[in-house]
Amino acid sequence: MVAMRFDFRDVFRSARLAFSFQRLWIQFYGLAIGWFFYVLLTYASFLVAGKNFGVLWSRFGLLPCALGSNLPWYSWVIFALGAFILIFAWLVTSTAVARASYMSLKGNNFYTWKEACTFAFKKKGGSVIATPLAIIAIAFFTGLGGVIVGFLGRIPYVGWLGISLFSVIWYMASFFLIFVSLALGVSLFLTPAVLATTDDDAFEGIFQSFSILYSQPWRFICYELLLGVIAVVGFGIFSFFAKKAWGLMTTIFIWGMGDKYADISYYATYLVQNWIYPAFAWSRALMGDFSSYLFFSHDVAAIDLSLVMTISAWILGIFMVLVGGFILSYPLAIFNAGNSIIFLVLKKKKDEENLLERKDREEEEEEMEEVEEKEEKKKEVKKKQTTKSKSSSSKK
Repeated sequence: MVAMRFDFRDVFRSARLAFSFQRLWIQFYGLAIGWFFYVLLTYASFLVAGKNFGVLWSRFGLLPCALGSNLPWYSWVIFALGAFILIFAWLVTSTAVARASYMSLKGNNFYTWKEACTFAFKKKGGSVIATPLAIIAIAFFTGLGGVIVGFLGRIPYVGWLGISLFSVIWYMASFFLIFVSLALGVSLFLTPAVLATTDDDAFEGIFQSFSILYSQPWRFICYELLLGVIAVVGFGIFSFFAKKAWGLMTTIFIWGMGDKYADISYYATYLVQNWIYPAFAWSRALMGDFSSYLFFSHDVAAIDLSLVMTISAWILGIFMVLVGGFILSYPLAIFNAGNSIIFLVLKKKKDEENLLERKDREEEEEEMEEVEEKEEKKKEVKKKQTTKSKSSSSKK
């Protein structure tokens, strides 16, 4: 078990905790599945509306978005389904990464990525999406109650007086609606960590969201800001060295293979730049010239290659996209591992409970299974001994 200080210093563990092939693979795996269905359904929403795929691909590539487009209602339904799958995949993946991080903090280094994904999807898949939906439902019905009261206020005399006399109640209801909206934000950050560390259901996620917002608001805000800085810095450092490693690999292959590999690498870079051009433009807008240290240094133009070299460039480009997705998984893994640490700290601060010392239901079930397996083995040994004794006595 890792000895924690239960203050802001523990948040700095998130970068090291996330820098694990297990956690990076879980994050990449979930991100890839969610993004695949999002891209597929987003393009489907455009195609059923009669849009040209070639034009759309040249504009969006692997980063499509239907927002701001003029589409029929059924296209918006398809797009919303893709966005929902992406959000669900994000929440489930966040739970799996938080669970793997939690087990690592407990000293269980034999907890596999498959166990973490099974825990997140099969055991907590419903709860992780039900928690924010339940808070949204609370906010919706609170607002709907206000609308109904507004309609009742149209009643002459009685309605006017009622609105005025009970204005304090309506004001408190509005204040509660703001509080619920803030709790929704907390739940989107911490629900995966809550479910991963407590092994509880959606009710626990809802309760902890309101409890942390009420009792630990400033710690939560400061810790999340600190975590955001750590994730950005970690991503920048990882991206910088990843780009240097790619450049070194390209240089070494050019020494051996010559200009042919340079052409393949150049055309592969051109393909990837077109596939994710919106991200290239965003990085230039946000970071300016500094983006060249982490991303593409300049615009790349197409060149003429033979068929085999073109196929090789496409394969290399796909590999570059996968490597880029794996690098992008690191700040996301820092965010999820850090939120598990933040919840452990806040839980200790407000309830004086160290969740690292508690055995949850999954661990108790595993212990019970181990005990049952040992008992079955003992029974089998006894049966073998009795059969041997019977056979020996019959021979005598």
